[in-house]
Amino acid sequence: MSDEEAHDAFRMIRWSDTKGEPYCPRCGCVAVYAYKTRKLWRCQGCTHQFSVTSGTIFASRKRPVRDYLLAIAIFANGAKGHSALQLSRDLDCQYKTAFVLAHKLREAIGSASNGKIVSGEVEVDGAYFGGYVKPANYKENRRDRRLSFNQSGKRRVVVIMRERHGCTLPFVFKSEDASSRRVASLRWTASSTSCRARFTPTRRSASTGARS
Repeated sequence: MSDEEAHDAFRMIRWSDTKGEPYCPRCGCVAVYAYKTRKLWRCQGCTHQFSVTSGTIFASRKRPVRDYLLAIAIFANGAKGHSALQLSRDLDCQYKTAFVLAHKLREAIGSASNGKIVSGEVEVDGAYFGGYVKPANYKENRRDRRLSFNQSGKRRVVVIMRERHGCTLPFVFKSEDASSRRVASLRWTASSTSCRARFTPTRRSASTGARS
């Protein structure tokens, strides 16, 4: 894909509601005119100058649009996620660039679920991630890593609410108790929702807060 084809593809995706016809991201005016020497547009209403990436997570970009489309395709098609180091190899860029780009893509994916609720038959599951503390070499120097004062404080509980044949809502909590209270409040569910909760750390149920 050439740079011109990538720019046209990004334009069609950005302004899909107008079939690729650009409009001002500031005031929404459709009366715009394009520059002949640069890939920019100017609004006739508020005189705002904008590009195809203005007002998006790729604003003030320094790399070609083709690389951003490639990053989106690679990141979205990864079944088990995509590391920033591997993304830097695929895009032939520095690790810092790939790291920031990966976080921008994750933020955009997460913001798409804001305000959504699940209904019908919903399954809730969770697991602990991160916060690993390496045990000591000698047995007499080892500590009980289950105790809070022997932990690193970086462990998080990731909870997934999955609607049957519907959307999925991810949440991150610092503890299992906090996740139990938030999920049990049914804030993100409709009134007629049937929840089935099963946590990987099975010390406490997510729906009732009772010991299992």
